[in-house]
Amino acid sequence: MKEDIQNSSAWSKASIIMASLGLVAVVGIVDYLTGYDVSVSLFYLIPVALSTWYGGRAAGGSIALVSTVVWLTVDIADRPAIANPWLPAWNTAIMGSWFVVVVLLLAALKLTTVNLEQTVLQRTENLRNEIAERCRAEGQLTQSNTELTAIREQLQRSLADLQQSHAALQKTQLQLIEAAKMESIGRLATGIAHEVKNPLMTLSLATDYFCQRGPASADEAALLQDMKDAVQRAGNIINLLLDYSKPRPLERSREDINGIIENSLNLMRHQLLKQHVAVVLHLQPNLPALSLDRNRMQHAFLNLFTNAMQAMPDGGTITVRTHTPPPEDSKSAHVIVEVDDTGPGIPQEHLTRAFEPFFTTKQPGQGTGLGLSIVQKIVQIHGGIISIGNRPEGGARVALKFNLETKG
Repeated sequence: MKEDIQNSSAWSKASIIMASLGLVAVVGIVDYLTGYDVSVSLFYLIPVALSTWYGGRAAGGSIALVSTVVWLTVDIADRPAIANPWLPAWNTAIMGSWFVVVVLLLAALKLTTVNLEQTVLQRTENLRNEIAERCRAEGQLTQSNTELTAIREQLQRSLADLQQSHAALQKTQLQLIEAAKMESIGRLATGIAHEVKNPLMTLSLATDYFCQRGPASADEAALLQDMKDAVQRAGNIINLLLDYSKPRPLERSREDINGIIENSLNLMRHQLLKQHVAVVLHLQPNLPALSLDRNRMQHAFLNLFTNAMQAMPDGGTITVRTHTPPPEDSKSAHVIVEVDDTGPGIPQEHLTRAFEPFFTTKQPGQGTGLGLSIVQKIVQIHGGIISIGNRPEGGARVALKFNLETKG
């Protein structure tokens, strides 16, 4: 147990002791003036209680001692003749005992009260700390939940992007497979063309032999001539197919672009007839020769005509124009080729992606999306410019522009 209650300063404790001593003196005077009165003696407990409560057990004990002495002094002064000399001592012992009991009880009560207050304050502080810690934890938890939500949304976006990329990769793989298949078909077609060329050569020699012997009638002569023309036509198509499928580096020469266009259309004659697509040619005669790789330009026109034909599944018309517009100066002369179709045209949002590799609006298996991209590359390596757009009257138009100063 603590000796003193540490809840006041030294100055306040001294003031309490002085005040208690003053009360003891006042009670002693009142006791002396009123005579021996138990009720007055009880007032000695007031300074003892005050000093004990506010000054501590030591201060209370001191005031209790002083109060006992004062009480004894007053008792002896009031009764000079005492029958039993031990009576004042007995009364003093009883009064002192009560003072000691009061001091001990009040000191214990004060100490318990202080400890209780300290316990309450400590628990209140702990509770405040716990509340503050819980608030911080809740704040951290809220922040963590927010971060987890953001991470989850980011993961969902990443998953969606990954799924989209995976789908695009699968589509690209299918397109590459289609492109490889087309390359294989080209090699196969080259072998078939060589195999077909030999029987055609035999048929050509046979028709030449019968023509040299002389036909028996005019009908036989006409029939032989038709056979010879058919064999010649088939041989020309086979030669064009071989020339088209033969891989080789860029080889430029002075070429007539009108002739390349006509040869390309001859290669596609069967597909055009089957698709019910008519061809209208407006080819300016005597165009200046251009420095071109004939094989690659033929490849480009085949892709352009194929795209135009596929844009008209129910039939239509392909119009091809070549011309040399009047130059604005002596250095800007050029040849323009325009390929028009009567299809539905190209949606506005797809125009900017028309030359993008593997971009296609066709159904799977109907195209790889490489046609216009290949055409653009071929035109660019020849120093030309290609553009695409929709015609006001309907359908699409692809325009190729070649400068005349482009030489091999």
